[in-house]
Amino acid sequence: MSVRVRLIVVVLVCTLATALSGVAGASGPEDRDADPVDGPVEDGHHQHGGEAGHLPASSSNVDLVGRVDLTAVDGGIADVAAFGNHAYLNAFHPECVSRGGAGTGVHVVDVSDAANPAKVGFLPAEPNSYVGEGVHVIDFNGRHILVHNNETCNGNLSVTSGIGVWDVTNPRAAVKLGQFGDATPAVPRQTFHTTHSVQAFVVNDRAYAVAVDNQDLKDIDIFDLTPAIAGTGPAVLVSETGIENFPGAQGNYGNGDTLFNHDIQVKRIGSHTFMLVSYWDAGQILLNIDDPANPVFVTDSDFPSPDLAGFQIAEGNSHQSYWNATGDYILSSDEDFSPFRTLFQITTGPNAGPYGAGEFGWTEPIESAYGDAGLTGTTVFGGSGCEEDSNGNGTSDRAEVPSASATGASVVVFSRGVCFFSTKVESGKLAGYDAVIVGNSHGGARGGLVPDAFICGSKGHKFDSSDISAVCVGHRAMHLLFNDAPAYAPPEGFAAGGDLPAIGTLGESIKARTVFDGWGYVRLHDGATLQEIDAYAVPEALDPAFASGFGNLTVHEVKTDPRASKNLAYFSYYDAGLRIAKFGADGITEVGHYIAEGGNDFWGVFPLEQGQALLNDRDRGRGRDNEKRPLLLMSDRDTGLWIFRYTGKE
Repeated sequence: MSVRVRLIVVVLVCTLATALSGVAGASGPEDRDADPVDGPVEDGHHQHGGEAGHLPASSSNVDLVGRVDLTAVDGGIADVAAFGNHAYLNAFHPECVSRGGAGTGVHVVDVSDAANPAKVGFLPAEPNSYVGEGVHVIDFNGRHILVHNNETCNGNLSVTSGIGVWDVTNPRAAVKLGQFGDATPAVPRQTFHTTHSVQAFVVNDRAYAVAVDNQDLKDIDIFDLTPAIAGTGPAVLVSETGIENFPGAQGNYGNGDTLFNHDIQVKRIGSHTFMLVSYWDAGQILLNIDDPANPVFVTDSDFPSPDLAGFQIAEGNSHQSYWNATGDYILSSDEDFSPFRTLFQITTGPNAGPYGAGEFGWTEPIESAYGDAGLTGTTVFGGSGCEEDSNGNGTSDRAEVPSASATGASVVVFSRGVCFFSTKVESGKLAGYDAVIVGNSHGGARGGLVPDAFICGSKGHKFDSSDISAVCVGHRAMHLLFNDAPAYAPPEGFAAGGDLPAIGTLGESIKARTVFDGWGYVRLHDGATLQEIDAYAVPEALDPAFASGFGNLTVHEVKTDPRASKNLAYFSYYDAGLRIAKFGADGITEVGHYIAEGGNDFWGVFPLEQGQALLNDRDRGRGRDNEKRPLLLMSDRDTGLWIFRYTGKE
């Protein structure tokens, strides 16, 4: 069953949410990476937090064909791709050796016998790196080239990072072609910037990769891989760009104003090559890359008002997108790990008023801890809250956090950066505070372009966070809490001349409460204009009764059927399982689903048409209208590869 009607709900709540959000408000503690934040623009764009439970087991029009376990670690598997008879699944950060795991990289699985898939290889990531959102294979002059992303296991250790490039023409004897990336500006302890996702493609008989740069405002990096594949030299960075270069994509942001490139897709349509960039709270950005060294802005999508949940300011969170086989339609996934929207106010002093904010999805919910009255309290600045010594005075920043008993404040405020969000919250808990606020950084504010942007990251390490609440606010609001003029130019933080308040500075009082606004969902766009045609969610995602206890009910990724006449979309929907929908000018309707006994936690999805190498970016083999349905390859975060086949009539 699907939800196709735009709900006209909670008018009073929507009005109040809009009034209290002031500027565009909450992207909520949706997702964001569990990476440490250690660069000029913080690392860590995408976090896949854990929530107990799942929807009851059920299925419709879907057969389970086969499966193979690849990890014994919760959250040990990330994305999946496939080429020919082999699937490639990423070993995620819980498998970092520094975290007690077996090691990260890419599992290679033979799926020629879909009922009995078998692991046949492993491509190790660089030391202290893990792979997650990005793995992709193309056919280039008869050679099969795999690219994968790299993010950091331990920010205190050295790392190469960048993108990994492999020749997997023989998947059982893959050859590493090199590690490449952006090195400017330089980042301590890193060779290249960390990369959240990567896609390879072919234009004008040259092989390229586009990477999501976590540590630069120019976060769309395009590399010419041809020299590395030919063995004549390293990959060459031919283009760096970002939303600052596309004024037409600016404005009409989702709730949170958080702007960064999260994922990219490339497709040849007619005589042109296009790139679709999922730019979180800015929506989808369409670029022409006939010349990959000079991307040209074409158009972008706008979030509707009201959104599917009835809010005037849409949640945003454009996570990933995909064209149908013929390029007529685009499906995009808006990932939201928190079904609540945070209403935040400074209640005393000259800057009293509403500001955008989010609630961390892995801390004690404000609603359950404080009820309708919400979280209230006085604030104090606590520095970074990290275990590192970021101000260089020889003492751990955590040791410098003043205790609640010494300050008399009930809420400690930390600045974003240096370490995991969860490390900061733990520091607040250890110092005796009731709640924590994390203010955004210069990079998160994109140098002042979005001063009220905020980001609530996921839990990067293990500790009991069930008895402390935490919210995230924009860089401007963090300064205004202490009646301090916000600044966005370097230096930032605790370096000499940095712009942060002194540790122990007392601030104004605050109030925060939450309202239900649903989990993340799917949008259907016109392929040429990017205008929204319809939206879809599993019904439980818009029901407050399913706000907790049933796992993450947000969509993650989407792929479409490779057959030209079959407009079918396949979604990995975390604890809501595999979802299949048909789509077209009349909208989008669910036609199949699968949730196993004991639940699934699906991250990636990939439709593999047997007997052909699918999704090489020259579009060879795409759009063939044969009757053989694709296998649906799904990556389950806690187990490994699951293989399905859709059995419905479409």
